[in-house]
Order: sequence, then structure tokens, then C-alpha cells
Amino acid sequence: MKKPLLFLAIMLLLLCMDIKAFAAEKQDLFNTSNGDGVVPPYRIPGIVKTYSGRLIAVAGRLVCGTDPGYGQVDVVCRVSDNNGKTWSDIHEVAVGTGETSATENYFETAFGDPAIVADRTSNEILIMAVAGCTVYWNSNTTRQNPNLIAAIRSKDNGETWELPVNVTEQIYSLFDSGNAIQAAFVAGGKIFQSRIVKKDKYYRLYAAMCARPNGNRVIYSDDFGATWHALGGAFALPATGGDEPKCEELPDGRVILSSRVGGGRIYNIYTYENTLEGSGVWASAVKSTLEGSGLTPGNNSTNGELLIVPVKRNSDQQEMYLALQSLPTGSSRTNVGIYYKELSEFSDMNTVNSFSVDWNGFFQISNTASAYSSMDLQADNKIGFIYEETLTSFGKRANPVSTSFPTGAGTHNFDGFDNLYAAYDLEYITNGAYSVKNDVNRCTFIQTYFRALTEASSVSEVLKTEVYAAIDAFSQDPTTAEVDYIYELLRSEQPSDPLDGKTVTLTNVSCIDGK
Repeated sequence: MKKPLLFLAIMLLLLCMDIKAFAAEKQDLFNTSNGDGVVPPYRIPGIVKTYSGRLIAVAGRLVCGTDPGYGQVDVVCRVSDNNGKTWSDIHEVAVGTGETSATENYFETAFGDPAIVADRTSNEILIMAVAGCTVYWNSNTTRQNPNLIAAIRSKDNGETWELPVNVTEQIYSLFDSGNAIQAAFVAGGKIFQSRIVKKDKYYRLYAAMCARPNGNRVIYSDDFGATWHALGGAFALPATGGDEPKCEELPDGRVILSSRVGGGRIYNIYTYENTLEGSGVWASAVKSTLEGSGLTPGNNSTNGELLIVPVKRNSDQQEMYLALQSLPTGSSRTNVGIYYKELSEFSDMNTVNSFSVDWNGFFQISNTASAYSSMDLQADNKIGFIYEETLTSFGKRANPVSTSFPTGAGTHNFDGFDNLYAAYDLEYITNGAYSVKNDVNRCTFIQTYFRALTEASSVSEVLKTEVYAAIDAFSQDPTTAEVDYIYELLRSEQPSDPLDGKTVTLTNVSCIDGK
């Protein structure tokens, strides 16, 4: 072999070795397969990075062997303070009593399907969980006999947990005057906290709910879950065909819903009219098959996680954002992996349709039976990923007497998964195409986006000039009022004052200045 060819071969080998070095060791945080039918199985994991950089992994411990409604289910957690290298023992967050009744829906019976969020600026943690002794899909679970919803808090970064609080009526009542719900729960995994919208002390929370009838609802909170509001109002139906959903946030502050469906995901986008007041409108939901990724998901229906991270494209160093969507890809619950799509320009995210297509690739994590998953960006910039693998069944159990099963007739499965954690470098997931870049200039990014949006709009040239001036005047970290103003200008030839007497003002300092 000639020396230049030998040199090239060595360089390619080293590059492959570098990428392979990013591979992660999988750790079984909540094991089921080593059980014996007496030790409870586990399901529905979630993971979050806290303000201190700690990782908290949560799951449901299925003492009854399956979902809440069939008996005792507990919320448990493990924590890591070294980016997932080692983990604590299992700690109990909320323990159910297992007591069921044909006439009374006991709140303390079960706490399952945990959805977790960690505050961006403090040591507060919130978990929303399914509670009580009703089954979501059962016809006996109604507005008068609902799935109960529990809020569980920690004020010390997950060291200790307060007793669960029943918030069922507060949440259900948000929709009583509109499209009322008969049964609902916050989908397990992760509640999303805004990176942009902050009102008073806290950044805004978005909790996506599985609900019937008429599919998903999204609720939001500006006081870290003390009170909740319906995003879009009591009549809003963001995905009538949706099942278990998640929420994320686009760089301009719009909210994106990602919902479980066979063969892909259902997406929808909420655009604010007045962000601080919460007013706005949902677009029309679109089913995505993750077109362009190179792998069409099979027709299984399983929940996953949506995560958007700031990145640079390594081929040209361009700053942008990357959407990561996890879900199984087989025709049954198998082959969990992560799809990814770059958000680099206007046409990548201006509409639900445009977000739904042109995905850039896929990274397979599991090659066997695997189901639910959750992920978050760790303090070391790796993607912390937890997912269910290796379904283990220990047979059947008799249904209890409960408010969903008044006669106790029938049986249910006693089964669960191993809940595996791994931390992946983004380069490994994307075959070297992207790297995490936490200091992406969001202002420059959304300036470019809004200029393209304005150019594509049908407003007059006179108004376009006004819009361009407002875009050029963005502050270095554009406020919600500045973004709302652009959208209001584009909605009307004669917009009203978007600030309406508020003290927030548009700055004349360009975000590019001083950078």
C-alpha cells in the first residue's frame, strides 16, 4: 500500500474509533427480569437534570403488577451526582396503599406513571402522577369517578419528598366549560419547563395530558404547578387522535406537542398572541412518519420523548437547533431509537407540516423488545437516556374490586421491563454530524427566522418595513413581548399595541452588537 493511502486509511480508522469511543454503557436502574413474580416489576421511566446538575431517574414500581387502578403502584427514584456514572439506591417517592373499593376512589391506592420536572433556578422538583383506583380506559372511569392526579414535591433536590397532594379537581375543572374530559392523566416521563417564558419567580411549565374524549390537552403553570391553566382555553383540542403526549419549545417560544400514535407521531404547534397571558391558537395536528430519516416507524403505539437542543453542524460550524424524538420503530414494541432533525432555517419549523418532514437521521439504541423512553440534556452535554427493554411477564393476576371493576371480574398481566440508562454524546447519535453548543446565539437565529417568515407573508411592503425594523431591534435575548409583537404585526395591517401599557420595551440594540 502506498504511504498516502496508508495515511488515509489510518485517519479513517482513528475517526471511526473516536466516534465509537462515544458509545455508552447501559445501566439497569429499575430491574424486572431478575424478579420472581413476587418482587414488583417496573415501568414508565423518566429522567431529568436538576438545577445543580444532578440526574433524577423515576419509574413506577408496579406492586400490583400493572397500571394504577389494579392495586398498589409506587413512585420510586434513583439519583446521580456524577453525570450517570454511578447511582444511588432506589428511594421511595410516593407509596400506594393498594386498597380498592367498589364504591370509593381512594386517592392513596396508587401513584404511577410519574412525570417529572426540575426547576431551572432552584432545588424544587415536581412529579405529577396517576393516583387512585380507577383505570383510564375503563368506561366506569368518568368525570364523576375520574383518574385522580397527584402532585408530589421536593424542595431539596430530590433528597426528601412531600406527601402527594390531590390536584384532580383543579385540573379537570379547567375544561368543564368547554370540551370537558371524562378521564385524563399527565403522560409519564418528563414535564417540560420553558427556557424562555418566565413570569414572576418561575419559568413556565407545560404538562401534556392523555385525555378522553377528544384526545390531548395541554396545561401550563407559572407558579411551578401550584395552579394550572388550559393552553388555548377550555375548548382547545390540539390532537383529537392523540394518546400519551409530550411538549417542547421551539426557539421562538412556540409550544410543540408530540403525541403517541401508531407509525410515527402526531405533532401540533401553539403560537402565542400574548405569551404572558397565555392566549394564542393551536394549528392543525399532523401525523408524521419521520420522513427523511431513512427509517419509517412500525405501527406500534408507544410514547417517547421530544427534546430540542442547541447545536453546531460540524460540517460548516453553523449554529442551529436539533430536535430529538425517541420511540420504538418495530411493528411491535421493539427497537427503541432516536430520530433527529435539524432546525436550521425557516422551512424546518414554520408550520406543523414542515416540522413533520425532512428528518435527518436515526440512531438505534435497542435491538429487542423495548417500549417507553425519556431523555434530557445532562450537565456534561451528553444525552441522558432511559428506556424500557426486555419485557418480562410473570403470568396473570385476578382483578381487584375497584371503582373501575365493580365486580372484580377478569385478570390482568403481572409484567414489566428492565429500565436501562445510558449517556450518549450527540456526535455518536448523529454519526459526527452535530455537537451540543450551549451558547448558540438565539437572537441571531430567530432574527433570521422572522425575516424569512416576513418575506413569505402576504402583508404590504409598508408593513414589512415596520416588521423588519422591529426584528433588527431585538435585544440580545429577545423577550416574549418582542416576539409577540412580530406575530401581531404579521397578523394585521393595523395591529394594536402589543405591550398595552406594560413596562417591557423594544430595545434599539441589535443582538449582533457586542457578540
